[in-house]
Amino acid sequence: MKLKTGFIISQASIITSLIVTLVGGLFLYQQSQHSKQTDQHLLQYKNAFTRFLYLQPAFSLYRSKDIESELKKLKNNYALAIMSLKQRIEDDDIALLLLSQIQVGVGEFEKNLLEQIKLQRRLGFNEDRGLRGFFRHAVHELQANTEKLEDAEFEILILELRRREKDYLLRWDIKYLTQHTQLIAQTQQLINTRYPEKSADLNLRLNEYAQGFNQYIYHLETQGQHASQGLKGKNNALSVELGERFDTLYQHLNEQQAATSQDYLRKIFLLILATTIISLSVSFVINRRVTFSLIAVTTFIRKLSKNDDFSERLELGGNDELSQFSDDLGILLSHIETLIERLSLAQNRLIEDAKMASLGGLVKGFAHELNTPLGVAITSESFLREKVGKLKDDFKQGKISKANLQVLLQEFDDSLNLIESNLTRSAELISSFKQVASHQEYDELVEFDIHEFLDNLVISLRHELDKHDACISLDIPKGMIIKSYLGAFGQIFTIFIVNSLRHGQVVHKKLNIEISCKFVSGAIHFRFSDDGAGIKEELLEKVFEPFVTTKRGEGGTGLGLSIVYNLVTQRLCGHIELQSIEGRGICIYMHFNDIPFRQQFE
Repeated sequence: MKLKTGFIISQASIITSLIVTLVGGLFLYQQSQHSKQTDQHLLQYKNAFTRFLYLQPAFSLYRSKDIESELKKLKNNYALAIMSLKQRIEDDDIALLLLSQIQVGVGEFEKNLLEQIKLQRRLGFNEDRGLRGFFRHAVHELQANTEKLEDAEFEILILELRRREKDYLLRWDIKYLTQHTQLIAQTQQLINTRYPEKSADLNLRLNEYAQGFNQYIYHLETQGQHASQGLKGKNNALSVELGERFDTLYQHLNEQQAATSQDYLRKIFLLILATTIISLSVSFVINRRVTFSLIAVTTFIRKLSKNDDFSERLELGGNDELSQFSDDLGILLSHIETLIERLSLAQNRLIEDAKMASLGGLVKGFAHELNTPLGVAITSESFLREKVGKLKDDFKQGKISKANLQVLLQEFDDSLNLIESNLTRSAELISSFKQVASHQEYDELVEFDIHEFLDNLVISLRHELDKHDACISLDIPKGMIIKSYLGAFGQIFTIFIVNSLRHGQVVHKKLNIEISCKFVSGAIHFRFSDDGAGIKEELLEKVFEPFVTTKRGEGGTGLGLSIVYNLVTQRLCGHIELQSIEGRGICIYMHFNDIPFRQQFE
């Protein structure tokens, strides 16, 4: 039997079952809408409830004088939310009882918070107000008096007194308070002993400071400096308790809604089950052949996609459309095998050509850079040899004078310095080239400094940069160490730079390239950008595809960014994204989550 006839009979049975399912779905929809509205009101209440409780940590953190107006605003929002929720659960006595318990706790929470605000007014919302401003003013006047007395010991005592004050307010360690009290006593004794004629005024300032400081500490402790202390501790405990009560309310409402939904679902399920059994019984015999054949096809395609082995074939018996499909699939797979072999050979050749072209450009630039310092060194050596010969002739003829000898010695010194500096430059170029190229053939996991690696790469490409009038800047802190494949990173950034030089150059404009790297949230982020010609919008979506290039007739293969994409996503297990506006340059982002890294500080 053909599949078309079988599907017609099967669909007729399924339509009958769907009609029954739709009728039952209407009842479920009504129930779900009711539950959804209740959940929305509960969510609104939770948000208002949570924002209200957040006022305690917000006040503890900022000590803002605007907290009272914020409290009134959030209290109004909370009242509106609770009224709305009560209307939805007015038939549920247990939920109403739980909600009233939460309201009682919220009232106590508000009372404690208002008391803390009242205490904060006494303390002062900044350093120049309240008790803090009072004792700071007193001690500042005391310090001013000590400066007039020009008593170093007295000044040191006052400074130690302020130091212990700050230590205690910062750490809340009782030993600093004890030391502070002892220092007050020592200061008072010094005043009475050394300055009896001024003791009344000095002791008055000292007592004002001590009393103001003690009252300030008392009010702070009443407010609560720790999570379990004072009014703050009470509200923290209330927040936990109110959270538990809300969880109980939330769980109760969910259980009630679940019980109602299950009752509706049970009845509808039984009805749908009856109609489905009838429908399946009718279509079972018809669909048996189709089902088993489709399973075989699905299994074969899944196996094919996992193994990438196109030599296997699917064997289905019979004379229906699926059997014909299996024969056609076998023919298609044969064509795919042939095409893959051809494409693989062509791609390997093109990739090797691209690698050799990149390596040729690198070697050419390196040779040009190395030629300059070596040429200078050879010229200086010839000049030095000529002067040494002249010195020998003058020595044999006895014509050496002190003035001539001094001139020759200065010329010798200049020539040797020039030779030394240029040979050193040559050694640095060779070292940079070795570090860039050493991992191209045998790329292994190594630790390397990102800034040092890119600096060496820029040095090795200096000839290309100068030829194209381009400038590269590195925004990378020193000491950023990663452990990865150095050769892969070298190939990636070489392709980036060469692409910018070849495709981004704008006539009569200097090309600026910037490379940056940062460690953010356990990942490594690279950013490569230039201010060149950019990429046309129609090419952006396929820029990482193989063989996409705008320089086809000028030696471009279109494999550079394709190689980069494969290295980043496959070799380095990272992510890459390219953004560009035509005429305004490009920006490439890469980030890697699985590469180990560390920051080395000097």
